[in-house]
Amino acid sequence: MLIRIANESDIKKIMVLEEQAFKIHSEARPDLIGKHTVNIKSIIEDNNREIFVAEDKNEIVGFCIVSIFEIKNHFMYHDMINIEIDDLCVDEKYRQKGVGKKLFEKVKLYGKEKGAQYITLTVWDFNKNAKIFYEHLGMKTRMSRMELKIE
Repeated sequence: MLIRIANESDIKKIMVLEEQAFKIHSEARPDLIGKHTVNIKSIIEDNNREIFVAEDKNEIVGFCIVSIFEIKNHFMYHDMINIEIDDLCVDEKYRQKGVGKKLFEKVKLYGKEKGAQYITLTVWDFNKNAKIFYEHLGMKTRMSRMELKIE
């Protein structure tokens, strides 16, 4: 399996996989998640973002979108560089086969290259499989975001 940086020829397959992930979220939270639009081309062209793809036998079977962000002069945090995982998706047919772990390892290497101190991400509370996956990789909950729907 090859993990590499995405290019424009990968956009169509990335979007197919993105729809798989979007469906999980929109079905769980239709009250919040509406129209799905993501501009993969603009992410590929963005110097502060990267898309890694997992390729098996010339087929894209997963991807991970990451952003680099630097914290400076924050009122609470030390100055630091973080890598934020914006999205990580593995094709339904390839889940539980190490694809996500390989993508995550690539993100860790990329973070080291960029001088990052932390990898961060947001995971929805309903997405138990994702939470277990990230915890298995060593991630810990830093904080929780809560809500109350006003009726």
